[in-house]
Amino acid sequence: MALEVYWGSGSPYSWRVLLALEVKQMDYESHRLGFTDEELKSEAYLSISPRGKVPAIRDGAVTVHESIAILRYLEDIKPEPVLFGSTPVERSKIWCSIMEIMNYIEPNILNYARTIFYGELSEKKLTAIEARIAIENELVNINRTLENKEYLASEKISAADIVLYPVIPFLSRAANKENTEEISGSLRSINEHYPAISAWCKKIESIPSFEKTYPPHWKE
Repeated sequence: MALEVYWGSGSPYSWRVLLALEVKQMDYESHRLGFTDEELKSEAYLSISPRGKVPAIRDGAVTVHESIAILRYLEDIKPEPVLFGSTPVERSKIWCSIMEIMNYIEPNILNYARTIFYGELSEKKLTAIEARIAIENELVNINRTLENKEYLASEKISAADIVLYPVIPFLSRAANKENTEEISGSLRSINEHYPAISAWCKKIESIPSFEKTYPPHWKE
């Protein structure tokens, strides 16, 4: 039975899993879900993803949810190409990058991008602006790192790159939905304000089959 992947279009967490599958050139059966209780809270799906969120995978009798846990599982069942490093030093650098993304960027995604997408700016404007500023500070650091490196934490693409990449277009899309300086800041023009990140994004986008991972509804 093929590996089954449950994902949502536009979810940066789902996108991570799809990217990893393409980098590792793994076969899988795709299940695109809508962001509705009917699909995410169904008894069948809750047996796979107990919190009713995407992404999740089913591999025979094994189910895994949470995007980074899924990446680790994929690494274990198909070790090549390596995404989590080949040496203790390399692994530590990759995990440091992942944890920085999780601790300092992800919490602000909820307060920024989702506030815009869910139409909550009128009541959460100051929170969104504070989150945007915090994200920009992190992107300045990441841009500085990528000025002298091809990838975030290794000499080749790693789990750290796969974890971060989907966040960038997600944030940019949110910023350009409310395209004012106060709300969007530098996020509305990644190319202009973060050139090293922009160049790095192009490397990720050159992955064979990258187009298969791109959120379908963003093309419409």
